[in-house]
Parts: sequence; C-alpha cells; structure tokens
Amino acid sequence: MTDIVNITEKQIVVTLEPENETEYLQLLNDYFTASERNSRVSSIHEKKQLMAIKEQMALLCNQNTQKLNKLKSIIREVSERREKTIVIAKSNAVASLLFDKLSADEDIKGVLMITAQLSIHAANEMIERFNKIPESTVLLITDGVNTSLDLTAANHLVHYDYPARFSDILQRNNRISRQTSYHKEATIYYLLTSGKIDEFEYRECRNPNESTAGQRITQRPTI
Repeated sequence: MTDIVNITEKQIVVTLEPENETEYLQLLNDYFTASERNSRVSSIHEKKQLMAIKEQMALLCNQNTQKLNKLKSIIREVSERREKTIVIAKSNAVASLLFDKLSADEDIKGVLMITAQLSIHAANEMIERFNKIPESTVLLITDGVNTSLDLTAANHLVHYDYPARFSDILQRNNRISRQTSYHKEATIYYLLTSGKIDEFEYRECRNPNESTAGQRITQRPTI
C-alpha cells in the first residue's frame, strides 16, 4: 500500500437534452413561485413542495442521456485499464436508476450496488466481491452507506450528483484517497449538467464556507 495518493480531479459538463429543456424551465419557474410564497408564510406544506420540485429537476438531470453516456464512457475506459470505479449518488432511487442502466449495457460488466438498506454483513460480502474479483468493475454506493467500509480497491470515483455540505464531498472523496489505498494515482470525476440544479449543487458543496442544508435556490444556475 502507499502513503500518498496523487489525486486528479476532472469536471465533466454536459447539457440537458433539448426535449427536456421546456419541462425543466417550467419546474424552475414553479420553484421560484413557491419560494416567494414560502418567504412570506413558511409552512411544512410549502417546504415539501419546494423539495418535490427540486427532486423533479434533479431527476431530469439524472435521466439525461448525455450524462448517462458520459458515465458509461468513464466506466468503459477504466475497465479497459483493468481498474475499478466507484459511482456515488445521494439516494437509493438514483443508485437504482444507474444500476439498471449500467447493467443493461452489454459493454459494462460486474456492476454491484450497496445501499443503506443492506445489512453490514451483506455490504461486507459485496465489498469482498468488488475488491477481489477482477470482473467486478463498478460499485454503486449512496451517501448513507457506512463510511468505514474499505473501498480503496478502486482508484476512480464518479460523483453523479452532489450532497449538501463541503464536509460531505470531502467524505466521499476520502473513500478512495485513504492511506490504506494500494494505488499511487486516483481520479475523481464531477459529472454535472450545465446551468441546471446539478451545477448549482456542485458549486455549493465545493464551497467550504457554505452549507446548503435547508437552503433555497436563490438564483438561476449559470455557467
């Protein structure tokens, strides 16, 4: 194992498919309208409405063909070098979406997934497979997965979406940059959709002086 892992970070920007642009802009307009109401009379109902709209905007980004294709391209390139990739997402729903999409691709083999619903015993068995079986090339995990799990068999990590806080993004990145790693080089990829909620959340969680937990989008994401 090595004491120092040299990290390369790559930001990969895609655009939303044109056929989804109108729907996204309508959701954004709905969000601002609900935000204005919420600033005057805060209520649980209004907050839930804001969260639901944000989730719909994020879903459009996460289902975006361009974003999915970029993810697949990264995984194929890594697999060709006989290396392994971790893909991390916020929720079980996104991880399950990616599992289905990647498993259906004939060029991508050995896709595994760990979510917080798995017992620690089942999760450890999955990691054992990922670490020791060469054909297991991709591991999907969520933020809720136990942070003590050893994932250093991989030297590539892809952020498919973004957490709320700077400390959370650091915790994600530490999964492949620990001193127990057997790799001298590692690459971290940040996948985001230009000008959309992807980019907004990416910028917010990369700022060590900000925390977006519970905050509202206050302006349109811009490039």
